[in-house]
Amino acid sequence: MMKHKKKMLGLQLFMFMGILVMLYYGFSIADSGLSREDAQRAKEAIQKAALECYSIEGAYPQSLEYLKQHYGLYIQEDAYRIRYHYIGANIMPDTDVYPRSEQP
Repeated sequence: MMKHKKKMLGLQLFMFMGILVMLYYGFSIADSGLSREDAQRAKEAIQKAALECYSIEGAYPQSLEYLKQHYGLYIQEDAYRIRYHYIGANIMPDTDVYPRSEQP
């Protein structure tokens, strides 16, 4: 009888640990998906501000700093790696935004 109880307790502990592992894995996948979505929104905000600048001034901005100073762009730079490549006054800059927790 004692042997059976120990066996059941071991099985319950094993199942509990399995559930904890699955929950941890599920939350980490959900978190990485949210990070990518947030990075996409940050990229869209940069592109929108650059387009606004182009429509008002007739040229795309040469830097992110210009967008921050003159168009109120705010990006959490501690959360993202941002590459803003100015190509020319009338060509949309090439922009990439990656979560810092993820390698490009």
